[in-house]
Amino acid sequence: MKKEIIPKAVLAQYDLGKIKHLIPLTSGLIHKTFLLETHRGQYIMQELHPLLCSEGVGKDAVHVTTHLLAKGFRSSEIIKTRLGKIHARLGERAWRLQTKLPGKTFDRLTGVSMAAQAGEIFGAFHLAMADLKSPFHSTLVLHQTQKVYEKFLRTINAYASDSCAGAVKEEIHLLKKEMSHYLLPRTLPLRVIHGDPKISNILFIRGRAAAIIDLDTCSRMPVLVELGDAFRSWCGKQEDDPHNTFSLPLFKAAWQGYQKGAAGFLTKQERSLVVRAVGTIILELAARFLTDYFDDSYFGWDKKRYPSRRAHNLARCRGQLKEFVDYKKKIAQMKKVVG
Repeated sequence: MKKEIIPKAVLAQYDLGKIKHLIPLTSGLIHKTFLLETHRGQYIMQELHPLLCSEGVGKDAVHVTTHLLAKGFRSSEIIKTRLGKIHARLGERAWRLQTKLPGKTFDRLTGVSMAAQAGEIFGAFHLAMADLKSPFHSTLVLHQTQKVYEKFLRTINAYASDSCAGAVKEEIHLLKKEMSHYLLPRTLPLRVIHGDPKISNILFIRGRAAAIIDLDTCSRMPVLVELGDAFRSWCGKQEDDPHNTFSLPLFKAAWQGYQKGAAGFLTKQERSLVVRAVGTIILELAARFLTDYFDDSYFGWDKKRYPSRRAHNLARCRGQLKEFVDYKKKIAQMKKVVG
């Protein structure tokens, strides 16, 4: 290794044998991910975001992976430290080690076939997790749209006189106009969802979806937030694309795949709200990005393409709002697809 990208004091907490390679992988918005190759095999090591490194989150990840494996659903296994801990810690930082599954990840969908495969494996995942009985230890719950909206309103009020507020008047206006109309009913059943269904969290082997990775964001939520997030990301372009659109052909393929994998999993009410949920999550994410545009503290950012986290978050917000405008034009066609 040319440089110590993971501290030796962290690696020493595991019984790994001789390390041959340690390679940084493409970073997501939250964790830093590395491929670790030893004489005993290949592993994935992640330096966890501070909000996702609690013991509760770690216990939930172990519980989810154990349940999936028992159901015959392919999953990585979390490797504990020499002392039997889920996380390796060094000061306030934490790492997690997992077995590496075969397969390839993609940052974007390559076509309708991949969309159908993505939909099918998430449908199968929801079915596999449907009989998980025990509660989640973690108190972190994603996709609480009402709370995201309320925080967004508090934030823009707090920064109303700040110089950076002037550049985002149109974005604030659109979110305030639309977001309250896309909140989902609070009476929806709670299901076990993944929480981050982006395409790069699916492993593919020879064109077929083989596994879902990064299971530390699982929680009990309305399944519509999962579907809304999945279709938002799968059917849109890159999040910060200034010309973002929503692809109806990809949506149709992904929905048909989900129907195949989930085999009647959704209730009549859930099915009737699938199309609205896409708009819900597009706006939710736009609000989160704009909130972090002001707070400048949460999301990772691409230092090669943007001068600051704030600049990248603004581009992401605008990209999502572009997708929302195009999505609204296609709502009637989407409803015909869902039936």
